[in-house]
Amino acid sequence: MVEVAERFAYYGVASNLITFLTDKLGQSTAEAAVNANAWGGVALLLPILGGFIADYLLGKYYAILASSFLYVLVSINLPTLLCHFLLSIVFDEA
Repeated sequence: MVEVAERFAYYGVASNLITFLTDKLGQSTAEAAVNANAWGGVALLLPILGGFIADYLLGKYYAILASSFLYVLVSINLPTLLCHFLLSIVFDEA
């Protein structure tokens, strides 16, 4: 179930990222495309870094514990942070 939610989140952000960068942040289409491709590349390559950290630095059980704690922390705080960010964008333009 977590994998399904991650895929929905990734493709949801990826499909709307260029529109957000051009409309809300005022980037050109070319600049927005470069930034969206960079975001996609980083998002796909970060698991390699996470795997290295988990295997060589933390160990299996500490990595699971740390990632679970981070996942819960972000899941609780992200909607609040995102709401404040979007409200600041909407009301700053008005």
